[in-house]
Formats: sequence, structure tokens, C-alpha cells
Amino acid sequence: MKATLLLASLAIAAVASAAGQTFLEENFSDPNWEDRWTVSSAKEDLGKFALSSGTFHPDKEYAQGLQTTEDHRFYSISSPFAAVADNSKDDLIVQYTVKQEINQECGGSYLKLLPEGFDAKNFNGDSEYAIMFGPDVCGAQNRIHTIFNYKGKNYLTKKEFPVPRDSKTHLYRLTVHPDQKYSLLVDGEVMIDHVPLEEHWDVYAPRTISDPNDKKPADWVDEKEIEDPTHVKPENYDSIPRYIPDPEASQPEDWDTESDGDWEAPEIPNPDFEEWAPKFIPNPAYKGEWKAAEIPNPEFKEDSELAHYKIGGVGLDLWQVKSGSIFDDIVVTSDAEVADKYLSQWKQNFDKEKALVAALDEKLKQKEEEEKKEREAAQALADEAKEKAKKDEDSKDEKDELDDEEEVAADEATPEFIKIGELEDDETEPEVVKAAEPEVVKAAEPEVVEKEIKEELKETKEEIKEEAKKAVEPEIVTKEETKEETKETAKDPEEDKTQHDEL
Repeated sequence: MKATLLLASLAIAAVASAAGQTFLEENFSDPNWEDRWTVSSAKEDLGKFALSSGTFHPDKEYAQGLQTTEDHRFYSISSPFAAVADNSKDDLIVQYTVKQEINQECGGSYLKLLPEGFDAKNFNGDSEYAIMFGPDVCGAQNRIHTIFNYKGKNYLTKKEFPVPRDSKTHLYRLTVHPDQKYSLLVDGEVMIDHVPLEEHWDVYAPRTISDPNDKKPADWVDEKEIEDPTHVKPENYDSIPRYIPDPEASQPEDWDTESDGDWEAPEIPNPDFEEWAPKFIPNPAYKGEWKAAEIPNPEFKEDSELAHYKIGGVGLDLWQVKSGSIFDDIVVTSDAEVADKYLSQWKQNFDKEKALVAALDEKLKQKEEEEKKEREAAQALADEAKEKAKKDEDSKDEKDELDDEEEVAADEATPEFIKIGELEDDETEPEVVKAAEPEVVKAAEPEVVEKEIKEELKETKEEIKEEAKKAVEPEIVTKEETKEETKETAKDPEEDKTQHDEL
């Protein structure tokens, strides 16, 4: 479709018709676009342009345009007209589309209409231009620029229009009428229609000025309001005190008049006192704010050639923090039908693009919801694991406490025995000491203790029986006997049995 439009545009470019003349019709549908556009060499390290359809589009061929590709770069490129555009008798229509897929932090996306004979190789930000038109965004500034050059000075419009801030393709059209009026369309919506340039640009001196010889009359009444003569102050108002001594206050008992002076009661608001202020009413004699009479300004000179230009080409001279702007369907013509043809195509594409963006947004929303659920599920598992670990730790602590209590109880329940081979210095009264102690076990696990004792007594079972018959109380032995016996048996079987029976 765009290829067909290009062939048609080349056929009619710079050819006058009854409807008007088209000076530029660029849709970047072929690889030879670089033959029609010149990159400036006035500045080093300029950003590079490339053809692109963007990352999403309902029609890839239609969406293809000229895209900025590098962040934090100046861009400078221009294309000459096949014939000079003279708008002194016909409308001058400038129309193009811009798609900004990545939100622009600070950067312009405007066109400059360049004067006849401009220098494409040295085209830069200081180069003279006739009109600058298009969106510009930087920080709090967000406006569609329309700047006219008049007698070498650039005039910025006083009327501001916001830039659409989304990732869809938007269309901008400026029409400069030969009668010094202009019209503005954004996405086909009329923003301004045939408004005189002097209303939105201070290109002229004011048509009238205040008469310096006019003086305000002496009887001129400036007061908007006067006091209401019927609103009278109450009688004795001035004699009613605002504060009175507190009737409930009394002199302290320890008050010493000689040293403290005369006692005076503290004051309180007087309940009989009411604030009064005069009321105001509109002044019937008020004539309004006085202003000097207006007279024609001798400095005002209307110029019938205002905004009449001889334009030789169009250029992009930009600074962009975020690249990615896609410029397309650039049209400079005096034929409204040509511009409307592109507007119609844009509308068809825009409706599809809106549906596509809505679908992509919904898909992104679903993905975000799924990711949110996954994060929540993962967090729930982590919380569950954390809670389980805490419970396990608490259970372990409780068990350790119980084990400690049981171990203490077991220690307290264990009987003392004679320590074999250890006697006090007094040989006649040897110390009753514990025999070699078996391993301390928990009172809560007697089966383990019983098993261990049975294993230790297995080989000496018969001996234990014989000794048990002979001895009722433990035999007190000497050091020498204890040492000898320790070597042979290491343990007293009777003591083992006694421990076993007690356990």
C-alpha cells in the first residue's frame, strides 16, 4: 500500500493542480530514502537514523518509518523540495505522524520548514528556519510547538497544547492560511480553526495603547463597598469591658500585702461583651476600576506578508534523551485532499493499533497477575517453611528442657556406692565411696539401662548368684585388696546387681 502511495506521490510531487500543489510526500517505503535525505555534517557524533516498523504494529509495511536509534544524541537530517513552496496565495499544510514506543524523558519530535537555498550539509540547531512545528517533551514541559520566524526572530506561540503521552502513532497537522490565520489538528481533532496569528503570537506591537494624557476624574469612585449606614454600634458598647475580674477568685491565705502588694483578682472574658464590626454593602456610587482610554498605537504596523514564506525543504533537528521516535508520512502540500488521504489511512491504522495495544496491555496485565500469584505462592511456601522451622525449633527446645529435667531427676535418684581403691587417711574407718559408676542414663529409659546391665552381667551370672547368697551388706575392703580385686574383675558383681535391682 505504501509503495503504491510513493509512486503516486512521485508522480504528482511539485506538479500544480486545480486543488493545489504537493512539495513533499515521504512515507519511507523504499530503501532509497537516503537518496532523498541528507545527514548533516555540522556536528560530530550525531545520532543515526534507520528504517523501522517498531516492536508492535497491525501492519508492518504501513508502520515503517524513519527511527532515531541512539539515546542521548543530537539528530540532524533534511530533505529538499522538488520546487519552492510559496504560501502567499495558498494554504500551506504540514502533516506527519510520530510514534514514541518508549516514554520520552526529554526530547523533541518536531519538524522544521527550511528557507529556499538552505545548506543541507551544514544544517544544525542554529540554522534559520521558517516554521518549527511538532511535539516537544522535557521534564514538566509538554507542548506542541508552533514557532514562526518573523524578520529574523523566532516567535513561540502563547497557546499551549499537550502532547499525547503513549506508545501509539499520533498525527499532527498545521495549516498556515495566506490571510495570516492558522489551524491545528491533532489526531484529526480540530484544536484551532482559522485563528489570527497575532492572537497567539506577539509578532506585532499592540494595536492600541493606554492614552498617556488621560487622567482619572477627581470624582471617580474607586470603593467597591461602603459601611452599611443602618448597622449601628450598640449603646454603651465602648463602656463594656472585654475582660472583668474573676468573681470566683479569692485572695490566697498566705498573701502578704506588705510584701506582695495589693491583691487583684485575675481577669476573665466578659460574658456581656460581644465583638462588633461594621457591615459593608456594595457602593452604589462605584464606577469600576479606572483605566485610561485606549488609543491607536502609532507603533503598530500590520504586515500583509506575515507568515508568507518561500520554503525549500524540511528537516529534523533534534535532541533526544530516549531514542525510538518513528517519523512517517511527512506531507507538505497546499492540497488538503492529499493530507486528508493520509489522515484517513492513519485513522484506519490507529483503530487497529488501539485494539492491538489493548490486547497487549491485557496480555501484560495477565502476565503480571500470574507473576504476582507465583510470587505470592512462593512467599506462602517460604512463610510456611519458616513457620514449620520455628515450630520444630520450639519443639526441640521443649524436648531439650524435658531431657534436662529428666537427667537431673535421674541424677538425684542414683544411689552412692563405695569407690573401690580410694580410702581416707584414717585406715580404721575407710570412706564409703561409689564403686566404678555405670554410664548415667535417663530415668525415662529404663529398658536401655536394663539391657546394658544384662549384657555386662551375662558372663558373671553364676558368680553374682553365689555372692548374693553370702553377702547381705557390701564388704569393706582395704586398699591392697581393692586394687587386687579391681585388676581381676574391674567391677563388683554384687554392686552391679544392686544397681540393676534398684533400677
